[in-house]
Amino acid sequence: MLKGDNIEALISDFIYRYGERGRALLEAIIRASQRLDKSSATPLPGDFNYRSVVEELGMMGYSYNPSPLLRILEKEYSLVRTTLHTSGQRWYVLSNKEALEEYVEKLRSGGDEDPEALVIRLQLESLRIDDITRVLKTLAGRRRWSDADYKKLYIISFKKLPKLVRIYRRIQEDPEKWGPYIRDIEEIFTLAKKLRLRVQKGLEEPFQNVEENQERGIYTNSSEELGSRSA
Repeated sequence: MLKGDNIEALISDFIYRYGERGRALLEAIIRASQRLDKSSATPLPGDFNYRSVVEELGMMGYSYNPSPLLRILEKEYSLVRTTLHTSGQRWYVLSNKEALEEYVEKLRSGGDEDPEALVIRLQLESLRIDDITRVLKTLAGRRRWSDADYKKLYIISFKKLPKLVRIYRRIQEDPEKWGPYIRDIEEIFTLAKKLRLRVQKGLEEPFQNVEENQERGIYTNSSEELGSRSA
């Protein structure tokens, strides 16, 4: 059985990766399992089934198919496990129902984080890390840059990267809590390092293997260089 601390780390990662849909799915799972537990007079083959989750999502105002996320919850996170699968139904059990209920309740009340962590998470989300990564990867793959490309790099370098460096220094010592964010920021530092070298050398060839050397500490050097520029 997964322990509570592991549950929190796994759920945080799942919600970070899959956003509002991931959060809604976890809420629907808990609501479905609680409803079935109260209404059933006989033992059930699991804590919840696919149909009950769809019903709960519908009552919450969602209409998407939860099958892909349920599969991810089972295969990648081990938070649920299939106990019965036929052509007409599919039942699951929760790896640690009590811990998951407790964590989802924190999500409902907004009390899962201290104020500082809440502010850090808000800052990270407002910086739109995925957009930064996408733009930098696009620039790294282009043979020639236009004036608009240089402007994009300028905006990211002066307005977003210094903020990311400051946040990174605050969260890097707690990878269990901030692991997904740390990995994404380090990828950005790796891209920034390569783009800086390209600007310095005036290269016009597209970069290859953008993610190479990420494990060699490039992001640490990049954070120091970028941080010194933003000071």
